[in-house]
Parts: sequence; structure tokens; C-alpha cells
Amino acid sequence: MSQTLPPGQPPEREDAPGGTPPDGGTAPSHGAVPLEGAVPLPPQGVAGQPEVADRPGTDMRTKGTAPAAADLPPPVARAAPHLSRPGVRLVAVPLAVTLGLLTVAALGTGFVGRFGAAESPEARAFTSLLEFDLWSALVGASIALYVAVAYAMSYAVHRRWRQPVDRPAPRAVAVLVAGAAVLLGAVFGILRFFTPPGSVPVPLDGLAWRIPLLLVLGMLAAAPGAVGLWDVQVRLLRLSRRLPTEPDVLAPVGALRELHLGWRDAVRFLTGGSLIISTAVVDAGALRNALLAYGMPEKSFPASSVLLYGAFFSVMFALVFLPVVVLWRSVAGRLVESTVRIPEADELTEDWIERRARLVAFLRLDVSLPKVLAPAFGILAPLATGAVSLFLPGGGR
Repeated sequence: MSQTLPPGQPPEREDAPGGTPPDGGTAPSHGAVPLEGAVPLPPQGVAGQPEVADRPGTDMRTKGTAPAAADLPPPVARAAPHLSRPGVRLVAVPLAVTLGLLTVAALGTGFVGRFGAAESPEARAFTSLLEFDLWSALVGASIALYVAVAYAMSYAVHRRWRQPVDRPAPRAVAVLVAGAAVLLGAVFGILRFFTPPGSVPVPLDGLAWRIPLLLVLGMLAAAPGAVGLWDVQVRLLRLSRRLPTEPDVLAPVGALRELHLGWRDAVRFLTGGSLIISTAVVDAGALRNALLAYGMPEKSFPASSVLLYGAFFSVMFALVFLPVVVLWRSVAGRLVESTVRIPEADELTEDWIERRARLVAFLRLDVSLPKVLAPAFGILAPLATGAVSLFLPGGGR
């Protein structure tokens, strides 16, 4: 028997809450006592979701309100739980890098320092000294440092070329690489001209290939730094062309940030070159001490030769770095002039003075040129390192 509904009231669906179930029973409504043997349904909220009181971690006193911010999980842990704590891969990478560098150091010590080095009686006597052990260990550590610096400098260059708009053309990259090769060849040729083989009688078999190999490895490690410094200089020249010369035209957007990043990268490349030069000077000082312990007269390998060795590399690297510093200061001055232009004398205000002083201080244009070139003086640090290396233990003196 059908039931007649009042006008305007829709018929109840058989599966709707509160309607007639298919078996003809009556579904319990909220607050009603369910039928015997029926499973009570959970109280429903909006859109069929459980009420706030039934959600985990919700206080009953705040029923019907949104959970507090303290009850919510951290955003990072909620979005990506695997980022909330370091995984095995993140922990293993530093350990693998350290173990890898130790392996490179051990291989360098064994191959460059000791492989086939004691064939003659004089060489066996020389390689038995503690000072020779120190030199060979320093050689292996230097090779490991060369690998680390070369990777760091190459990664810095890669980051500078990460965006396609910042990446030079393939022909320009070829020019930079060719310039680095010419520079390395010139350095190696000058060294071989002033210090020909046999100028220092070292009782070590295979010396004709050991020292040149060590020099080539060091210069190859310094090559990415030279390429990076040239790239900084190219960017500065490009930025200089973009700076306006008209009085009413503002500086391009992002010029200050590009100038700041250029200086930061230049100092980074300088640091890598200084590490390589310092390591080479320490190796030369350690070899000198081993020869003195063996009984070689000091006049055959004077202390001044170690200092000249470091000075030569410092000057060569300064030829690459100092033009970058001078150009950077020139571009920074032009940026200040185009950003905070000098008004007429009767238009000077406190706000203008404060803005200009703030920009000048940020770009270090308010200090003298020697202070601005202070990072460049870091190239001279290998000279001090060379002087210290002369006082390394030498038991035979």
C-alpha cells in the first residue's frame, strides 16, 4: 500500500539515512534507540565526515570547532614525511666523500710517492727517512685536496651556468677552456725553463715523471677556478653594458643581486686557487727538508727557492683574479650612480643621503682600494705558508 506524501515533499530514498531500509525496517535516527541486533552508526558531520569529537587528537571540550594549530603535524612532515629526518642516503654521502678522499690520498701516496722509488741504493737510503715518509704522505693528501677543489670549483661553475640565459654559447665555452689550457701550458713551460730536470739532485728513482705529474694535477685542479673567474669577468662586462648612461633611466632589475653573486663567486674561486698553491708550496718545503735530512748541502736547495716557487704561482693566479676585482669595483660604482643619482645641491635630502650611504656600504665602496682588494691578498698567503714549511722537522740538519 503506497503512502501519499504532502505536496512539495520528495519521496525518501531507500538508502537514505532515516528512510525505509530495503528489508522494511526502520533506520534509527540520531538520538534514537537502535533496533535490537543492529550496529549503531557513527554520528555524521558535514558531507558524511566524522564529527570533530571522533577525530584523533581532538579535545572533547572543543567539539564542533577546528583543531588547534598545536594539534596539527608540522607542514614538512605532513607534506613529505621522508624529509622530516635524514635518510640513509643523506647520511652516507658525507661518509662516502671522506672515505673516497682518503682512498685517493692513499693511492697518491703509493703511486706518486713510493711506486718504483727505491730501485738504487741511494734511493733506498733516501726513502727510509722519516722526512721522506712525511713528504710522500703530503703528496697523497695534496692529490686528494686537488680532487676536492676541482670538484668544488667545477660545481660552482655549473651553478653559474645552470640557467640557459646565463649559459655561454658553446663557442664561448670552447674559448674559455682553450684559454685555461694555454695558461696551464705557459705556467708549466716557465717552470721547466727555470728549473730544468736535474737542477736539484734528488736521490729518487722516477723523479723525471713524479714532479711533472704532481704539477699537472695541481694545475688541472686550478683550471675550473680560472674558468670561473673569467666567467665572472664576462658577466661583469655584460652588466656594465646594461647599465644606463642617460640621467633619467633606472638600473636594470636584478643588477645589485648579480653584482653581489659575482663577488661571492670570485672570492670562492680565489679560495680554491689559494688552497692549491699553498699545498704545492708545502710539498716543496717538505721535499727540501727530506733532502737536507739525507745530507744534501743547503746551498743546493736554498730556502729562497721555496718562497720563489710560491711567489710564482701567486703572481700567475693574481693575473687572473685582480682584473676581476678592478672591473667589479668599476661596475659597482656605476650601479650606485645609476641607482641613486646625485641631485642638485639644493635638492639634497636626508633620505637621499641615507639611501646612497646604505648602498655604498653594502658594495664596500666607502673603503679604500687596498681594503677592497683584501681578498686578493689571500693569494699571498702561500708565501707565508712556504716560510712556515721551511721549519718543518728535518732531523738531518
